[in-house]
Amino acid sequence: MTHLHHEVDFAQVVATLVRDTRSGMSATADRLATQIQDRVEAYAGPTTGRRHRLIELACSTAASHFMEAIEHPGAPTRSVDELFRRMGHGEASEANTLVAMQAAFRVVNRQAWQLFRDYAVTHNWSASVLGELCDALFAFTEHLMEQVRLGYEGTRRVLERAPEHARELLMDGLITGAPLADVQPHAITGGWPLPPTFRLVTLSPSGDEPLPPLTGLDDRYLVRSDPGFAAILAAPVDQPHLLSVLLEHSTHYHVATSWAVEREAIPDAWRWTRRALELVDRGVIPATPVVDCSEHRAQLWLHSEPGIRQRLCQELLRPLLAETPNSREILSETLLAWLESRDSAPAIAAKLGVHPQTVRYRWKRINELFGEELREPEFVTQATMLLKASVPLWKAGDQSDFERFRSEDPR
Repeated sequence: MTHLHHEVDFAQVVATLVRDTRSGMSATADRLATQIQDRVEAYAGPTTGRRHRLIELACSTAASHFMEAIEHPGAPTRSVDELFRRMGHGEASEANTLVAMQAAFRVVNRQAWQLFRDYAVTHNWSASVLGELCDALFAFTEHLMEQVRLGYEGTRRVLERAPEHARELLMDGLITGAPLADVQPHAITGGWPLPPTFRLVTLSPSGDEPLPPLTGLDDRYLVRSDPGFAAILAAPVDQPHLLSVLLEHSTHYHVATSWAVEREAIPDAWRWTRRALELVDRGVIPATPVVDCSEHRAQLWLHSEPGIRQRLCQELLRPLLAETPNSREILSETLLAWLESRDSAPAIAAKLGVHPQTVRYRWKRINELFGEELREPEFVTQATMLLKASVPLWKAGDQSDFERFRSEDPR
């Protein structure tokens, strides 16, 4: 019976408190805001200023929701929670700690406790009712402080990662060719001023294992990793240091670097360097510690459209594809040497390391295969490019051209 009587008393107390204080909520919030500004130096300022209005809004919103919470337990607090999370966000955004906010909460708790104590004396509240009311107050303000912390910590995590995240967005924008207006803000936030030209360095795994984590790189470089490749952007002046760092772990990956390109050509450099590494894997470009794309521009160009190369190969070099493997190898090598130099048999023989008579014999067979086509400028131009692209593939063991020929002409 005593417990039931206590519950009735508390409900009546709450109803009276809510009724008596609701009309004066605005004035109470204004007084609380003034006391907070007087006692917390970080929030000091005129009572007519914007800061005072914001503190007053927080106090009045919190007081209103507290009254709602004790009158209707379980009432939603979403709007006040959001307000106090934004307050935490504001403190983090201004690079403040939560010390001032915690001090402001202590001021509110102290003032509210004095208000309830005076009200209890006036209305003859029991100590247990006053204690229950104060417990509800402290639980509510602790809940609000937790919302502040959530907003603060969430924003701090974002801000702490902001430069790193901005550089990631900058790299994505540069490598995909985004407009300058889109990437410039990320360059500013990331602290990475855009140089006049760039060097793109691309890595691919040297074996079946994925690329290992890149270590030893600092904020001078922008990095993007895909499953099969990693791209690193550097200003030309920083490229030597970058390559020296990468070469310390070169057994784990192959490295290709572009020549200096302007911002608009970065997507092209990304494509060129990946193609260079693919051609290294296929044996077309020799494997070196660093593949410099500027030394292999012709092969990068000739292999830019593999489907066209394959089709032209089947059409223009068909007689050559029909030869035996050994004959095809020596004839293609001799034909390419002639197309590139138009030298005499002795000069071509010296280049190939064979006897001039051997070259004459091969040249006779080449004329039997191609005849008048060897005197057609368009054929000569296309055959030169085809052989420059195809002979390195064939020497590296690529049999796809011959397999395709046999499937189309199984005789």
